[in-house]
Amino acid sequence: MPETPEDPRVELGRRLAELRAKQSLTIQGLAAACELDVSNLRKIEKGLGNPRLVTVLKVAGVLEADLRELFGGLDPYGLSGDDRPQPLSAFDDSFWRPKDRII
Repeated sequence: MPETPEDPRVELGRRLAELRAKQSLTIQGLAAACELDVSNLRKIEKGLGNPRLVTVLKVAGVLEADLRELFGGLDPYGLSGDDRPQPLSAFDDSFWRPKDRII
């Protein structure tokens, strides 16, 4: 049975929490530096919800994170439900409207 990939939000949150700890910051300290609510940052670190990209980039910027390391290897197919993407190759030609494709 193939292994289900981990939700990338969980791994991203784990990576951010690890970076925060390496900088010797409390979650409250990082939230203050990012001008975020502590509860919002807790949710991100726990991999809950769908944080805005700009929020994640702001946290990464404050932590001086290398974005390649932060996002590298995250598997979008680990998302579940409506968040899980369907690969382009899975779409049948009949799905596309004429204005959807460049000819």
